[in-house]
Amino acid sequence: MSELMNTTCRSAHWQLLATVSSLALITSIGVEASYASDGMQDPTVWIELGGQLERVDGGQDAFLPPFTRLSPTPDPYSPISPAEAQKPAINGYGIEGEISFSPKGTDWIFSAAVRYGRSNNKKRLHQQSAVQTIEHFPGGPIITATQLTITAQQFADYQTRNEESHTVLDFAAGRDVGLGLLSRYSKSQFSAGIRIAEFSTRSQARIIARPGVDFHDVTFGKYHFAVPSHNDYIASAQTDRGFRGVGPSISWDASIPVLGNPDAGSINFDWGINAAVLFGRQKASGSHSTDARHYDEKYYQTVPPYGAIPLYHHSGSHNRSRSVVVPNIGGFAGVSFRYPNAKVSFGYRADFFLGAMDTGIDVRHTVDRNFYGPFATISIGLGG
Repeated sequence: MSELMNTTCRSAHWQLLATVSSLALITSIGVEASYASDGMQDPTVWIELGGQLERVDGGQDAFLPPFTRLSPTPDPYSPISPAEAQKPAINGYGIEGEISFSPKGTDWIFSAAVRYGRSNNKKRLHQQSAVQTIEHFPGGPIITATQLTITAQQFADYQTRNEESHTVLDFAAGRDVGLGLLSRYSKSQFSAGIRIAEFSTRSQARIIARPGVDFHDVTFGKYHFAVPSHNDYIASAQTDRGFRGVGPSISWDASIPVLGNPDAGSINFDWGINAAVLFGRQKASGSHSTDARHYDEKYYQTVPPYGAIPLYHHSGSHNRSRSVVVPNIGGFAGVSFRYPNAKVSFGYRADFFLGAMDTGIDVRHTVDRNFYGPFATISIGLGG
C-alpha cells in the first residue's frame, strides 16, 4: 500500500509540473502577440507565478521504544522495520509568486516573493510471521497430536502519519549592473533585503507488536504440554516541531541570452546564488507512552485478567523552545524563454537551512532542513 501511495504521489507531482509548463507556454504566446500589436517596451512591473517539486531532507527522529530495538531482529520487523515505517515523505510540492517593480529611468528593482510547499504521507502496515508448528517438545511428545499448530503468532502493526509545510518570504531591493559588453541584453542583479522562513512538522505513530513467542513444558502425569507465552506491546507518540526566523539576506541573479534575438525573443541561461542569516526560535513538543503485558496460557483460568500480566507502563512528554541562529545558503540554474514582456522559466533550485529543526524526542537533536528540486514559472510584464 505504501508503494502505491508513493507512486500516486509522484504521478500527481509530475502532472502539476506539466500543467504549469503548458500554461506557461500558452500564455507566453498570447503575451508576445499582445506586445507586437501594442508596442510595449521595458515593463516596470513584473508578476511571476509558478510551482515546484522538492525533495525534503531533515525530517524527524523515529519513535523507537526498547521493544523495537531487540537483537537479533525479530521476524515481524522485516522487511520494514519500525524506524523505516515512520519515515516522512521525501517529496513535496508547492507554489510560488513574486512581484517586482523598477521605477522608470533607474536600474533599481524592488521585489516581494513568497514560496510555499508541503508534503505528507500516511501508512498502515501489518507484518506477521508464518504459522508455526511443532512436533515434539524437549520434555516429551505432545499430548494427543503428532503436530500442533501454534495460534499465538508473532506480528507487528504500524500506523503512522506525517505532515510538513514550509513558507519562505523575501523582500529585497537590488540593482541591475549588467554583464560587461552584453549588458544591454543580459542581467546581473545584486540585491539585499529581508528573508522570513517558517517550517513546521507534525507526526503521529502507533505500534502494536508481539515480537516473539516462547514455549514451556507443562507436565500432567505422563503427558507433556507445550504452552505458549509471549509479551505484547502497545506504543504511541505524537510530536510537533517548528522553526520561525527572520534575518538579512543577499542574492545575485544573472541571465545571458544563448539563442535567438533578444529584441523579439530569446532563450537565456539563468543562474543565481543567495545567502541569509535567520534569527528565530526552534520548538519541539510532544508526548509518548508504552504499555507491555505478559501472556501465559497456564494462567488463563486463574489470574485475572486471565493470562494478561502487566509488565510496565512508561510515558513521557517534552516541550522545548530555544533561540537559534540559522545560516541559509542556496542557488538555482535554469533556462528561460524570454520575450520583451513575458518569460517562461524551467530550472533546478536548492535551499539549505543549517541546524534549523529540533527533531529529537526526549533529547534535543538539531538537523538541517533542505529543499531542492525542479521548478517552472511564468512571468508577465506590465506598464512601460
